[in-house]
Amino acid sequence: MKCLAGYVMGVIVFALLSLFPLLSLAAEVEGVVLCDNGPVDDPRVLAYGTLQESAGGTPLYRSVADEKPGYFRLELPPGKYYLTAAGTFHGAEYFSFHGANPVIVNDEKLWIPFTVTPRTNASVKAADSTKLGGTVTFKGKPVADAQVSLYAASEGQFKGMGLLTRTTGENGAFSFAPEAGDYVVVARKRVAAKGEMPLKKGDLFCYYAGNPLSVAAGKETNIEIPCHPKDDLQAFLEDWSRVKRVNAGLARFRDKASEEAEPFSIAGRVTDLHGKPVAGLYVTAYQGEPGRIFQMHFLRLKSDYMARTDKNGRYTIGVKEKGIYYLVARELGGESPLKGELYGLYEGNVDHAVTVEQPLVNADIAVGRVMAEAPRKPVPGASHHQRYKTLRLGDTVVEQDTEWSGRIEISGRVVVKRGVTLTVRPGTVVSFRRIDRNNDGIGDGEIRVLGRIVAKGTPGRRIRFTSAERVPRKEDWSYLLLFTSGAENIIEQCIFEYAFTGLQAHFSRAVIRDSLFLKNREGLRFGRAELLIEHNDIMGNTYGIRHTRLEGPVTIARNRISGNEVGIFFVPSNQNMVNFSPQRYAVDPQLEMLPLVEQNNIDRNSRYNYQLGERQGYDVSFGRNWWGTIAESDIYAKLYDKKNDDSLGKVNVRPYLKAPVRGAGARGR
Repeated sequence: MKCLAGYVMGVIVFALLSLFPLLSLAAEVEGVVLCDNGPVDDPRVLAYGTLQESAGGTPLYRSVADEKPGYFRLELPPGKYYLTAAGTFHGAEYFSFHGANPVIVNDEKLWIPFTVTPRTNASVKAADSTKLGGTVTFKGKPVADAQVSLYAASEGQFKGMGLLTRTTGENGAFSFAPEAGDYVVVARKRVAAKGEMPLKKGDLFCYYAGNPLSVAAGKETNIEIPCHPKDDLQAFLEDWSRVKRVNAGLARFRDKASEEAEPFSIAGRVTDLHGKPVAGLYVTAYQGEPGRIFQMHFLRLKSDYMARTDKNGRYTIGVKEKGIYYLVARELGGESPLKGELYGLYEGNVDHAVTVEQPLVNADIAVGRVMAEAPRKPVPGASHHQRYKTLRLGDTVVEQDTEWSGRIEISGRVVVKRGVTLTVRPGTVVSFRRIDRNNDGIGDGEIRVLGRIVAKGTPGRRIRFTSAERVPRKEDWSYLLLFTSGAENIIEQCIFEYAFTGLQAHFSRAVIRDSLFLKNREGLRFGRAELLIEHNDIMGNTYGIRHTRLEGPVTIARNRISGNEVGIFFVPSNQNMVNFSPQRYAVDPQLEMLPLVEQNNIDRNSRYNYQLGERQGYDVSFGRNWWGTIAESDIYAKLYDKKNDDSLGKVNVRPYLKAPVRGAGARGR
């Protein structure tokens, strides 16, 4: 029986140990919680398993107070934790989110001090649009030139530039116009002018204590974000405060990521289109994958690798590992390019990327004003022109003013550099071989215009952008893309066929007239742009016109949009609207969000003449168009809006025309 009892007891002990395997391995953590006046009363340090849980969830572990004021003790099994600290001083509440989160704990004893700042509450009031603003402070004084970033609370991390980024003014103020939702708000102020990540000793880290912050639609939310200096108690504490530090036998916790020097660097110089250095720009490196085709949305990804240019336009970015890095230089961060902003991609190749294999890689970048450059006068003898029987191009960067005529066959991607003009003469045929290197079922061929394109055909000698395949079909090539170009682009008397999208325009200006968009998946697509789209035939496409924003000025007039599956398709991007200041557009702010669509023949599209896409909850008006009939019920039957899906907005077509628009479509047919 004794043997049996001993066996049973052994099983019970083993079972209990299996239930609590980490307790015997728990690390001893000690530290102190300090406000700028010294140790706080009742220090409370909490350890969470996730970022989401740290915002009001249940902690995994709680500290106990030590006998010394402000000191705490905490036992943590090895693992990754999000640590927060709180306490009071003279009745005021203080809070800190550790700047090195998530903190990695092993089995060694640790000393972790916290510097806490006053807990502040958000103020919310009614507004004409959704707004988030506030002030970044250090010891109650405004912090200028701090970088404030918004992160989606659902993503569980807050590194890199975030969804949106703003730099505070001299008064420490910042302002966003985000969509309604839950966000994590973080500010950082770097002492070093070049602004390398991660934060170094003495840099300010500012985490809003109310994260995640709920931003309500139609409300203006204002917050204060107090800061503390990273790893610098002397700068944080007031002169009269005294803290006795007792941490014998404990290892000093260090944020290893901030102390370990990155083994690789990308360095270079940023200049304007006249070759002059530009100071104070953000240069960001986005890690990519070898062999991956560049796409615009890569520049919306988050990155830990960023620097700021010095007075000579020079920058250095440290990176941790070898690989492919896309490079962009700009004035703002974390949002789509704005009109007038200095902006530029690395243009050393068509992927805008450098390959880091050696300790130092050089990459110079040229920037220009988005949608705000005047066309350059041609320099005699500087333009490269030759009439080609057939010019065959692979991946190519056009580095000087160039004229094309004859036949151009493209087996890859062509990039027109910022400040360069590509002129395409009447009668030119630009064809694309179907090459699908990323296996997405769409041909990779494209022309990406960062500079300017002037393609002016004539009625008898139209310029044709088409497939080079013997049996052509939709999506044989990608598109002619206008992206962050400065000067106005001109597309006249052209034909676009067999593409994924004939022409895309994003953050660019263009006149598009008297052209044919035929047998593409999308005839035209645009986002934020300034466009005049008039007298075009848009026929036989899956989507005639597809747009992702309600921003302008965009005019769509006297076009024939017929015989597509869907005539016009509005699918909003993650940010539908950006408030354009009155200084940029001398029109009513309510109207500048809506493209002017009138005097078009929009009819005989097989599914819908106009369709609102998912999440498009705004009402839109498109009066003074011909919809193929005068029977109002028949007109609305070919519109997809709130009557089909209650989450969508309404499409209003009144007043509608009672007869087709005479002279609509491409002239000179």
